[in-house]
Amino acid sequence: MKRLLFLCLLAFAPISLASADLKVAVVDLGKAFDSYYKTKDASARIDAKKVTYQKEIQDQVAEYQHMSDDAKKLYDGSNDQTLTQEARDEKKKALDIKKQDLLNMQNKIQEMQTERGNEIKDELYRQHKAIVDEITKVINDYATPQGFDLVIDKSSASAASGVPIVLYSSSKLVDITTDIITKLNAGAPPASAAPAPSGAATPAPAGP
Repeated sequence: MKRLLFLCLLAFAPISLASADLKVAVVDLGKAFDSYYKTKDASARIDAKKVTYQKEIQDQVAEYQHMSDDAKKLYDGSNDQTLTQEARDEKKKALDIKKQDLLNMQNKIQEMQTERGNEIKDELYRQHKAIVDEITKVINDYATPQGFDLVIDKSSASAASGVPIVLYSSSKLVDITTDIITKLNAGAPPASAAPAPSGAATPAPAGP
């Protein structure tokens, strides 16, 4: 008899768990990320660094072009029949040295492009992670006292297929995006303040 009662309880357990009330909210993490003043500031700093790096590379390319012009003059001189053989030989020797210098400069430019590109990628990754971590903390600090059991990012997509993870969300769910953006930008300097996007009012939480 006890065993039968136990089996009955197990049979009804999934139904009881499935029917348990969960307080769920959704957030557009992509919009929150783009609207955060620190995201804009970080983007501006990275753009400035890109400009600096591009100027460095352009200067090297200009130097390479100048060296190429010198090499062309040495080549013409080494084949100039109006010059003595000794003079032509001297220019040929200088041309050989210049060719090596050009090769070294070409390698230097390629290495600089790779190095600067990797620096930008690393900086983007660090900034993105730091900002997402901050946003996640703000969401957690907001959701806990509000009594939410689950907060879902409705902007997320599968890394493998690119298909949105949340294919449907009811309008009855609480969208906390605007509140999160407001909290994120609460401490923004006046020049960097990013107002929360206008839109429909946040739905009232469903009853427990």
